[in-house]
Amino acid sequence: MRVTIRNLGLAVIVCCSVSSAQAGDLTVEESGVSPDKKITVTSPGVYKAVLWQESGGGINEFYDLAADPEASHNLVGTGASVRGLVEIGWHGRPFKGEGEACCAEHISDPKKKENGKSCYDGCMDWPSAGHKKLGVRSELAVTEKSAARVRVSGRGTFTWWAKYSNEKDAAVTPLYTFYPAGQIILQVRVQMIGQRTLHWGPEYGPHLLLPFNAKDGKNFSYSTPTVDKVTKSLPKSEELVLGTSAAVKSAVLLTIPAEAQALFDRHLLHMRFGYGSNKIDMPPGYDHTWACLVQLGTQGHDLLPPLRTAKDALPFATQYRVPAKIDGAELVKDAPGDFNKDGFNESEGCHVLKGPGPLAFTYERGAGAGFAPAFRIVGWNGPAAPSAKVDGKEVPSAAAVVDGNLIVQMLGTIAAPKAKIEIGR
Repeated sequence: MRVTIRNLGLAVIVCCSVSSAQAGDLTVEESGVSPDKKITVTSPGVYKAVLWQESGGGINEFYDLAADPEASHNLVGTGASVRGLVEIGWHGRPFKGEGEACCAEHISDPKKKENGKSCYDGCMDWPSAGHKKLGVRSELAVTEKSAARVRVSGRGTFTWWAKYSNEKDAAVTPLYTFYPAGQIILQVRVQMIGQRTLHWGPEYGPHLLLPFNAKDGKNFSYSTPTVDKVTKSLPKSEELVLGTSAAVKSAVLLTIPAEAQALFDRHLLHMRFGYGSNKIDMPPGYDHTWACLVQLGTQGHDLLPPLRTAKDALPFATQYRVPAKIDGAELVKDAPGDFNKDGFNESEGCHVLKGPGPLAFTYERGAGAGFAPAFRIVGWNGPAAPSAKVDGKEVPSAAAVVDGNLIVQMLGTIAAPKAKIEIGR
């Protein structure tokens, strides 16, 4: 059974119970022990994501439960090469180096240095199939859990084709935020903690690592708003990249904050597709944090958007890149992870407001989709309301109070250009 609510430009469709949990309620499960620990985040009837400690904290399993209720088809692929739904980095670049520990290639094979081969930092990727093989110390832990969202933190490093680890030199600290309606926010902090400099080619950045030449025929191809099918690296990055497959209903969108395009200024295609950068160097002391959004889409489902072309997906990327304008509520603009200090936290994927409740404010979506907007309200005093109001009409939501913060995700789309939202009234 489905319940459909359509009023004043708001269209919300919610499912009834599909398991022991309600659709829209996240669950989290931890299994295994270090270094084989796994954390499973499930939005019933929507998606399931499994993070593996042995890969350094990658989403090594990702299932579209709307199209695949039995979780029989891992969208990330199968086999030893699987390393994560979102991958960071790939090739370094040759350079002239000095000293014994000049580069990853010479550390891995000293004879190449004796033979005069130039320095090369190799293939630096995270997460990696080589973390466990190399005995790399990685961390994985649930830092927040409720029906409204789950956050998982980790710590790893770049590895080079399972031959060498930059563990002593680099630290990669991921922080995932999962929401019920298929959004996954990945915040990444990269630090150079040793005395080496990493020399990157143009492939440093977030990439979707979906099966490119899958043996089961369920290949993914990639597109952007201006290129229907990407067959080679593109000289300039765009608002989003989209992975789709003719054999499955699922689609995966990847986008970055608008400000991040100064760093991730190009697209790349190399058995993966995403954003690249202009041959940056990371010297000792380098410390930078950025974030990206992954949105799952599928056909004919209540809590997932029907992403089939990059042009159709553009409003969903715009919602993250140019967030809705909020008036009538106090915005928190100095929270960690809000890169441009506008009250929308790119690292959390939500608007951050302040007040003991109840709150009423206007939501002007602009060019964004208005899809399943999420809010964190600091200093909330009271329980989590099971619903919110849009233009006076109650709509369902996933909500929870966590450490004095009300976390709310509205389960539907605000189609009107401007709407009044009431929470807790």
